[in-house]
Amino acid sequence: MLDTKGDAVKRLTNWLGRHPVGSSMALAVVLCGAFAGWFALKTFYVPHVDVSYVVPTAPHLTASGPGQTVYRIDASRSSVTYEVSEQLAGTSHSATGSTKGIAGDILLDDTNPSASQVGEIVVNVQQLTSDQTLRDQRLQHDFLRSVDYPLATFTSRTITGLPDRIADGTAYPISLEGDLTVKDTTRPATIAAQATRSGGELRVNGTTQLKLSDFGVGPISLAGLVKTGDDAMLTLDLTAVDAKVPDAVTAPPRDQALLAGSGEGPSFSSSVLPVLEQSCASCHNSGGSGAQVWKLDTAQDAADAASGLALVTGSRYMPPWPASELTVPMQHPARLTDAQISDIAGWAAAGGRLDVAGSTPVKPPADADSGATIRHDLDVPVSAEPYQGSADNQNDYRCFVIDPKLTETTFITGFQFVPDRTEVVHHALAFRVSGSEQATVDQLDQNDPGPGWQCYAGGTGPGGGISTTGSSRGSEQIMGWAPGQSATKYPDGSGIRMDAGDLIVVQIHYHYTHNAPPDQSRFVMELAKGNLDPVKIQTYLAPAEIPCSTSESGPLCDRNAVLAQLTQQFGPTAPLIANGLMAVCRKSLDDFAAMTTGVASSSCDHRIGADGDLLGVVGHEHQLGKSFRMTLNPGTPDEKVLLDIPNWDFNWQLYYSPADHIVLHRGDTLRIDCTWDRSLAPVSRNRYVTWAEGTEDEMCYSVVATRVHR
Repeated sequence: MLDTKGDAVKRLTNWLGRHPVGSSMALAVVLCGAFAGWFALKTFYVPHVDVSYVVPTAPHLTASGPGQTVYRIDASRSSVTYEVSEQLAGTSHSATGSTKGIAGDILLDDTNPSASQVGEIVVNVQQLTSDQTLRDQRLQHDFLRSVDYPLATFTSRTITGLPDRIADGTAYPISLEGDLTVKDTTRPATIAAQATRSGGELRVNGTTQLKLSDFGVGPISLAGLVKTGDDAMLTLDLTAVDAKVPDAVTAPPRDQALLAGSGEGPSFSSSVLPVLEQSCASCHNSGGSGAQVWKLDTAQDAADAASGLALVTGSRYMPPWPASELTVPMQHPARLTDAQISDIAGWAAAGGRLDVAGSTPVKPPADADSGATIRHDLDVPVSAEPYQGSADNQNDYRCFVIDPKLTETTFITGFQFVPDRTEVVHHALAFRVSGSEQATVDQLDQNDPGPGWQCYAGGTGPGGGISTTGSSRGSEQIMGWAPGQSATKYPDGSGIRMDAGDLIVVQIHYHYTHNAPPDQSRFVMELAKGNLDPVKIQTYLAPAEIPCSTSESGPLCDRNAVLAQLTQQFGPTAPLIANGLMAVCRKSLDDFAAMTTGVASSSCDHRIGADGDLLGVVGHEHQLGKSFRMTLNPGTPDEKVLLDIPNWDFNWQLYYSPADHIVLHRGDTLRIDCTWDRSLAPVSRNRYVTWAEGTEDEMCYSVVATRVHR
């Protein structure tokens, strides 16, 4: 049962005041200018891996009786190939990749064929190669985790189908039943094959079907770029030779066929290099925010990733600029022209050939915008000692308090969050907290061992336990940071107001995968005194209600069951905000009940509370997001589309600053529209999805930053 509108509005408003984390989640992944957010780093993360193209080592079998021969796999004439359905940059096809890094023995017993054995077959997955270097690197690093688990193995238990007598030149249908191990997961597998002995060699050609999800390597879903099916086929094409023959096994050469190309096409130096320098180098040079994604220091770095560059630019996945041309003009648009994209594609198709030395540096032009610079009036660590988290808690939200020791009203005119361990710092938020809450903040810190305290928004966030009572302004967000953001400088004469005694609480979201290194990030501020214009950050929300589709079922398709689960996860505010938004936006469950095709939408109109110059806008949804739009004064002669993202991409949530002077007036209408598509989820949820803070939940969220004139 929903609250009455009045009660819901009051409770929701009170909650937003007490829990600024929950009311400001969008800024967790924005304010990045034209750079990538953390989610993009995780999606596009393709660090260089040194691959050794040598034959792996496999246990050897030994012939122990008459008529027995051990055949050793010749890697130079063998391969293992995967095939999976793939939607890549708007096209549907089968993706294939193969490796020659194979080793293993097969013992054939002519006297008693049923006693034949297949030894452990070892496959080097780091050597998997397809027609896309981007796909290969992404698959190897994140899905196969080949740095930690470079080898996959098949251990056979039984062979069926061999005849009583083996004749040369005859193909025999056989079945190999055993266990397939990928990473740290082992599952039973059956290989249907044909085995042929001829001319002193043994050929085995077989296939097996598997599900990527069984081994934790898929299905792969990178919003806006690639999505795979869950079913994959492995094909083994093995040639084995008598192990007694000297040098029977040779190392497989690295296949350069895919890189050869025609040798023709656009010039790298005159057509491709200028684009890379203007649109890529400032982010991807060593030390840049995108260097963890892909390092671009030299021409050879570009040539090594030629096919990937063609893919991501041709699909307009890179440079990131999801906003459509319906959006009002924005500063520093990152779109490439059709001609630039065509030149990169033509160069890659010709083999990514260089007409300059591979060591030629790729640098941004001298006049490139390197971001704002600020004075370091206050440069402090967020904690007196490094914080040590645990990889057992993959998503760790930690709050730290900074006392700037202000004795009079001061304005933050610029800031910069400086992460210590960039590989685990997901995002950071900063909040101004009234000095009247000093005792409460100190108690929260003391109650939790180690620096700071755990602060999920559902009850123990920076606003959790910090009331607005006794303070005219309570607590409010003043900063949001995600990887890629440089210093932020507010327009002259404006800034975030801080009163004497005010504190700053910094919330850091640590996302751990394999390890949890200690972190001691820093917060830098430029400060000014005087009577400045305040900068205000306002959030405008809409309900997110996405019923199960007709193809999904289960107990969590019931909304009440989901709200109960969310209450356990995030505290009692979970149903409050979901139900409260329904009332605030004059919606009911009936408005969403028929949205069972897998696609759902929501809308909400808000009134602007105060006049101000528009500084920037942000939209925010999660993984099911399909589209987002923010419209000022819709349906009137003054209508402006402040932000339109027709193809929402969870990985690119940018901060957009208008190129023209736009004034928001008190009483103006701001409409927020969101659409979701359940098919975009990496796996079927079988769960009603509503507004909540988890990545598997959803939001319809917007942030508007304004300068309010005195």
